[in-house]
Amino acid sequence: MSARSAALIGVLLVVAACGESKPPARPATAARPASAAPAAAAAPVAPAPAAPEWSYTSVGKRDPFRSYLAEIGAGGKTLVNPCPTPLGRFELEQLKLVAVVTGLEDPVAMVQAPNGVGYTVRRGACIGKNGGKVIAVRSGEVVVSEWAIRADGTRDRTQTVLKMPKQASLNVTE
Repeated sequence: MSARSAALIGVLLVVAACGESKPPARPATAARPASAAPAAAAAPVAPAPAAPEWSYTSVGKRDPFRSYLAEIGAGGKTLVNPCPTPLGRFELEQLKLVAVVTGLEDPVAMVQAPNGVGYTVRRGACIGKNGGKVIAVRSGEVVVSEWAIRADGTRDRTQTVLKMPKQASLNVTE
């Protein structure tokens, strides 16, 4: 027997073994309860309504596995930090208000960044990663207004108040 004929026999055996044979169907037998009356068994049984076939479509829905920020960037909007100043690198919660000078025409405040560097801010200054603007410098506090993007894509204006620690705030009047 040559190698060629052995290979041919092997291929024929594999093809014959891969045939689609269905297992024999089981006969449908309804299990009768032992206490069922013969008159109840003779009543015609209406077929159960078929369950509606359910299908899912993702048309008009956001992919839950993609980053929301990536979708904003792909939509033509840029994700560039709107505040190019050094204070634009930090979140508002990271900044600490250390001094406020009021009584001037344009009050001044000093905030300390997490790296220990102090920066002066006035009304209209850009501050924070979300492009916040200082809208008021009051005695012992600075009010910052910024736009926040919600999960549903809407923009919402929020106001954050940076306050001085109680022990640091002094009201000196002359």
